[in-house]
Parts: sequence; C-alpha cells; structure tokens
Amino acid sequence: MEAVFFRSLVRELMEALPGARVEKVFLPVPNVATLTFYLPAGRVIPGCEAKKTVHLHVRYGTGRYFLFLSGQKTAQPERAPSAAMRLRKYLRGRRVRQVVADWPRRRLVLAFTGEGPALALDPRSFPVLIDAPAPEQPTLPEPAWPSLEAAVGDPDIWQAHPQLSPNLRRRLIALPATERSTVYSRLAAGAADGFFLEQKNGEPLALWPVDWPGTLPRTHTVKAFATALEAAAAFGLPLAFGEVSGRRDAPEVAAGVASRRRQARAMDRLAADETRMRAFIARKVDADAIAANLHTLNKTAKIPELSLPTPEGGRQTLRLDPALTILGNMQKLYHLAAKGERGLAAIATRRRDLQGAKKDLQGREHRLQHAAVSPSPSGSLKGVAAHVYRTSDGFLALRGKNAKANDQLLRLASPFDLWFHAADGPGAHVILRRDHPGREVPRQSLLEAAGLAALASCAAGSGAADVWMARVGDVRRVKGAAPGQVTVSRILETVRAAVDPTLESLREPT
Repeated sequence: MEAVFFRSLVRELMEALPGARVEKVFLPVPNVATLTFYLPAGRVIPGCEAKKTVHLHVRYGTGRYFLFLSGQKTAQPERAPSAAMRLRKYLRGRRVRQVVADWPRRRLVLAFTGEGPALALDPRSFPVLIDAPAPEQPTLPEPAWPSLEAAVGDPDIWQAHPQLSPNLRRRLIALPATERSTVYSRLAAGAADGFFLEQKNGEPLALWPVDWPGTLPRTHTVKAFATALEAAAAFGLPLAFGEVSGRRDAPEVAAGVASRRRQARAMDRLAADETRMRAFIARKVDADAIAANLHTLNKTAKIPELSLPTPEGGRQTLRLDPALTILGNMQKLYHLAAKGERGLAAIATRRRDLQGAKKDLQGREHRLQHAAVSPSPSGSLKGVAAHVYRTSDGFLALRGKNAKANDQLLRLASPFDLWFHAADGPGAHVILRRDHPGREVPRQSLLEAAGLAALASCAAGSGAADVWMARVGDVRRVKGAAPGQVTVSRILETVRAAVDPTLESLREPT
C-alpha cells in the first residue's frame, strides 16, 4: 500500500471511525490483527452498507502491508492468544475519539474516549498501546516535498521523504516529461484522480490515487473505485483472507519466489562465467602462434605487444602482459585456455543442476496453483460425509450425502462460500468454496455447482431445474428443526441448471 494512497485512506478513516465502539480484538495469525467496531447509528461505510459491525484488518511486520475495513471477519483461532486478550482489556467498549496519522510512514494512532491508552498501528511492528494524544492535539504537519528533479534523480530520496517510495519514483520517471510535473504537483497537494487497484495476473499489487496510463506491463490490470475505503478492501481482502482462511501454502509460495530469484541470478552468473571461459579458450590460438615462433624470439623480453607472421603470409599483433616475459605470456595463455576448458565442463554440469531444480520448482508450483484455486476439504470440513467435486475452473464443491452432512456443511463453511439447493423441494446442499469474500467465480463453475445440487434433489429426473444460490452467511439453520432444514434471508440468484449426470465425472477420487 503506497503512502500517497494511504494519505487518502486516512482522510476517509477520520470520518468513518470516530464514535465507533471497539467490540473485540483478534489476532488470527502472526502478522495480522483485526479490530471489530460497532458503528454509531446512521453511519454507513462504503463497501459495508447495511452493516452495523465492521472489522479493521491490518498487517504488520513482514509481507505486503494492508489496512482496510470490511463487513467480513476472517477465521479466528479457538482460543485468543494472550496478546489479543491484553489489547481487549484496554480497548473493549471504548469509542474512537480521534484518528491521528503519520501518513508518509503509513502509521495510524487511534485515540479513544475515557481513561486509557491509545492504539498505534505501524506496518513495521505489532500494534502497541501508547499514551493517548491530547484531545486538542492538531493533526500532524504535512511533510516537505523535494523538487521534482530531486525526486526523480535521487534513488535514495525515500530515506528523507518516505512518501516517495522507489515504486512511485519509477512511475514518475516512466511518465512523459509533459505529464510528470502535473502528476507530481497533484500528489504533493494531496489531490486524487480516483482510487486505483493495480493487479498482476489477478493478484493485488499496489494502490494508487493516480491512474498510470501507458506505463503498465501487459500482465498488469487496473480497477477503479469511487472511495479509498473500497479500493483498500479490494486490495486487502485476497491477502488477508487468503493467508488466514485457506492459503496455507503462502510460506511455500514465498519460498518459491525467492528460489526463482536465486536461480535467475545463478543462471546470469553462469552466462557471465561462460563468456569469460570462452575468452580464455580463444587465446589458445595466440599461445600456439607464440610457440610456433618461439625459436626466433627473445624469450626473456618483456614487451606489451608482439608482431608475428600468420600462416596466410600476413602479420598479426598480439597483446601481451608487459610484466611477464614472452615465454611467461605463452605459458599463461596455455594455462588460461586449460582453465577455460575445465570451467566450461563445470558450467555445463552446474547448468544441468539448475535446470533440474527449476523443473522441480515448476512442478511444485503447478501443484500449489492447482490446490490454491480453492481450499481443499481439510481442517474444519474434514470428516464430513460429503462428495467432493472439482469444477472445470478448479473450484472445490462439496455435496452432503445425508441430512446430517448437509447440516455440518452449512455450519462449518465460511460465510462467504456459496450455497446451492434445488428450489422449492427437498435435496442435498452443495457448498462452493471461495478463499476470500471478493473471489469471483466463473459462470461455468456456478452452473456446475447448481447442476450437482439438481442431480441430488427431487428434480433429478428432469432435464433442467431451478436451483437457489446464496451466500452461506445468508442461510440459517432452523432451530429445533430436523438437520438440513434452513431459511434463506437473501437469494443471490435462481440458476436454471441442466440435470446432467456427466457432472458426476467432476468428483475427486477418495
């Protein structure tokens, strides 16, 4: 999250959070903290409409920094760690009085009503309790901005002016000179053209208050948002929910990225070494020429260059090391040529090893990508009596084998997973899993999940059937009723699905 975007986000948080009451503090995984707030009457948060309770998710320490408000809470550990309990002790029940920000360093302080400490959120460290600022304390002064020439000319400008990150500096340099000054002036003034989420291959990469037309690689896409709060949520949701709610392979993915970088650097070094070894071998011709004419030369002479006849009857000039004799130069050239031959053999072996390691890494990444498309039925859903299917887009779908399994699926699924059931009749529950609330599901996978629900329903003998689709969070089990009996507060869509027995081929082997 870029500091120049964080500046706009802070302004909206200063309007959104004052008066909100702290309900709980969660620490779902290392490096992620969540504060749950109950909003004042009439308060509406962009992207969290109709929500009285919102969650502030923030990352600290290593990893891509995010801070955003969401109506969704990530999965939580069964027992809160002691650090979370300590924060709850001092913050629970208190209302936000003031939001103070050091936006160039992306630091935020939440001051609360009543006696007690404030909470400091810093991307570099765990949230800490600090002395509360005085109510009359003004906002922090705006930082100085260097000249545009200094900003684009000094690679280390971020050390004195942290709002000018290396990424921002590269984007400014990439702009045409006629546009660069205008964009820089607007950034310094705090103006925003809108709020833009930059993605690489569908994964969140950066947030900007500037659209960067014509400067992005082809693998990058941009989504525009009306508010910084909505843009921050779109950026943070995949990161927070992916890390907390299913992408347990995140450390291995990070290790894979580092390994690819090391391999690329090693291959570059090998290419440079190979060029050097071939240059050594090429000088063997010069050594042969000296050896052929050594009987006519003063072997002990130390000269910078030597003129010798060629087999074609011409002359060639050889550059020598003047610190060595002619004989010493010849011996050195033969020595380097032999070294080059040995070096090429070693380089070939090393290159084969690196290429083998690269193939192994690619194989592991392929398996991870296949598994990360949708969470596997492990953890809380393991052991439920359900058939497991993988849609043609790679999403995981689970269909209960009986009423008890239908009830278990609904109880254990995430609130942002999708629920399917035949309309107006008995049938099995189908849960289509997502790894975060913002995850878009291709239409084909929705049709396949609806078809699986239709196949295990009263409409199984029909050619097509209507199937309800809803968020799991909008489906409620009926208290005291038989297992599998539910009420649905909001149906997203009634899907007209084909009752196609070939969909059973999507079932994963057990």
